[in-house]
Amino acid sequence: MKIPTLSFCKISFQILFLVFLSCDEVAQESCPEPVNGDFISIVEKGEMTVDYIEGLKPSYGLPDDFEISYDIQIYSVTYKTTDPNGKEAIASGAIYIPLNTGKESLSLVSGQHGLTIQKSDVASFLPALGYLGVFGASIGYAVIQPDYLGLGNSDYPFYPVYQKTNGKVLLDMAEGVKEFACENDITLNENLFLIGYSNGGYNSIAMHEELSKRPRDFDIDASVVIAGYFDLKREEDFKYPEIIETPAWAIYHSYVLNKTYNLNVIDKIIRSPYVERLDDLFNGEYSATYIDQKLTRYTEQLFTADFLNNYDTLPIFDNYKEAIASNSLMNANISGDIFLIHSKEDEVVPYEQSQNLYDSVKSKGVNAELMLLEKGNHSPQDYVMSVVEALKWLEQYDW
Repeated sequence: MKIPTLSFCKISFQILFLVFLSCDEVAQESCPEPVNGDFISIVEKGEMTVDYIEGLKPSYGLPDDFEISYDIQIYSVTYKTTDPNGKEAIASGAIYIPLNTGKESLSLVSGQHGLTIQKSDVASFLPALGYLGVFGASIGYAVIQPDYLGLGNSDYPFYPVYQKTNGKVLLDMAEGVKEFACENDITLNENLFLIGYSNGGYNSIAMHEELSKRPRDFDIDASVVIAGYFDLKREEDFKYPEIIETPAWAIYHSYVLNKTYNLNVIDKIIRSPYVERLDDLFNGEYSATYIDQKLTRYTEQLFTADFLNNYDTLPIFDNYKEAIASNSLMNANISGDIFLIHSKEDEVVPYEQSQNLYDSVKSKGVNAELMLLEKGNHSPQDYVMSVVEALKWLEQYDW
């Protein structure tokens, strides 16, 4: 979809119209529509100048020597995709394009953000939230930041967190952006890079898995996965702490699995009166902080006794466990090279998740690197230097 602009190419004379194609018709011939990810709407969100982006660096914790090179143009888009059941759905995202780079072509980066529950807490609503897009584009990459299904301007009722089908939703945007670039005189080369943090790390690996099962006319050349969570199965000796700091995060996965697969098991996991509140709390309007206030942080008041003590033995949880196992990605098929980064002090996602994925892909002959950080919690601020490392690492593949 071409962004509407004044055109002086169309000639109104009937005879000439019969002889010559209009500029738009030529563009349509040279820019075939994508099989997946057809863009529905494109809205210009404005520009960020080099000086403005420089001013953002302290708030993100970026070092002074991180060099900002280009002004950037930002767009929000909606596009066609499918939901976890294969039905047509709408998703959204943001596009960040560097301006006046002097490059013959741009490499494309897809940046996958961490977990959010609130629909508006995404880059297409507030472009500065898309820090991978802002800083990636400012050093010369074309960047897409998918909002994820169920977030942003998506018509799906919730975000299906930690589900393999997210891989298709994100690849659809990567496919759709090629037509957008072609029709708007943005030259992309064949490179596709991925950067994903936390839940975005899972989604990046889901993109690999989707591509291995349903090939497209492009490949993923290199990926950086930061503090990702891939093996979703609950360990037999797992114990919740007595107090859960963020109960909204703790129960959201269970809630969406129950909704996606119609498991009818959520009341066997979450106690009353909290289970009755979940549909209203997880409708996309509220932040995790707000939802936490409507729940309890005491584990034994939030979860049922059966879920806490008899999860491994009661058959009522069998379908739930099967749904979790079917979406684990520890044995995913990876194309291209991959760089895994994780802190040994990560209190939310154990670093063994990255260690085990590294061991798995290396055993399959994938060119993989692993960086284990000695310090740092799971917060984006603690991993900001990992984003810098990611962008530096991708330079070797950029051409």
